[in-house]
Amino acid sequence: MEAPMFRSEISMAGVTRGLLLLVLVLIMGTLWFSLMEEDFTVVEALYMTVITVSTVGFKEVHELDPSGQIFVVVLIIISLSVLTYTLGAVGRVVIEGSIQRYLGRQRMMREVEKLRGHYLICGHGRMGDILCEELQREGAPFVVIEADPEQAELLIEKGYRVVLGDATEDAVLKKAGVTRAKGLVAVVSNNVNNLYITLSAREMCRQENPGLYILARATDNAACEKIRRAGADRVISPYAIGGMRIVQALLRPSVYDFVDVATQSSGLDLMFEQLVVGDRSGLGGVALKDSGIRSGYDVIVIAIKRPSGQMVFNPGPNVTLETGDELIVLGDRDQLKRLGQRLL
Repeated sequence: MEAPMFRSEISMAGVTRGLLLLVLVLIMGTLWFSLMEEDFTVVEALYMTVITVSTVGFKEVHELDPSGQIFVVVLIIISLSVLTYTLGAVGRVVIEGSIQRYLGRQRMMREVEKLRGHYLICGHGRMGDILCEELQREGAPFVVIEADPEQAELLIEKGYRVVLGDATEDAVLKKAGVTRAKGLVAVVSNNVNNLYITLSAREMCRQENPGLYILARATDNAACEKIRRAGADRVISPYAIGGMRIVQALLRPSVYDFVDVATQSSGLDLMFEQLVVGDRSGLGGVALKDSGIRSGYDVIVIAIKRPSGQMVFNPGPNVTLETGDELIVLGDRDQLKRLGQRLL
């Protein structure tokens, strides 16, 4: 990325240099005509210099003596050289900028084509912006689908992978790699579009990627139910969640503060995580107290979600782990990473 940036700076320096030379030519011509030629006022000298540099061919303000005519010839040669240099520098800036953008888009699309297990963010409004920031902070790969070209340009400048187009169209979803994605988030402000996105994604992945996790936004309960029937694994209403969090902050401020610390960026490197007990972990059939999870990694096991969907909250030490269990744990970020590797 550094080489194109340096080339752009060099090209802009060329444009600046050309403009300064052009100003210098105008000053030189104006001084000559006003000082060396009789009967030329400063304004007339400037006018004479401009029509000479621009080669428009207007009539001379006053008759020139031989030395003045020679100077005009020299001035025309110099000004044409400067204009050629300046226009060339401007052209390089335009062309290089276009080429860099084109090559950048091509490189980005090649990256998108290689992605596996990434997330698709359909719609980049205020909610989408927060999603992108959090996913980037977590190091999770994602692709934004955005219909507005200007907004797409801004997202690319932030370093996001972006596919320009309407997320309700199958071709755009396929271009973003929906059949290779781990999850899709439909956060367009329109309920109907979120329903179309959900339906399209679910149908496209029914054979190739049946495990695609779809999360969609809805503004009311009726829309939530329809989008869920269309194939969304989870439907979230920002207004409902916002209302519940406000009530929590009002009635149980300490609980609210604790959840905030555990789920958002803070001075404490503390977070919730869900980890799956893998086949090779050797922990299937082992009691929680003998697994070393609590003692060896200093984490709190909040709950266990069984493969059947059953939730075991605050599991006791004698609860037996099963292969495929999802552990909902709270702990230090680094310790959770170590534990995740242990459970593979």
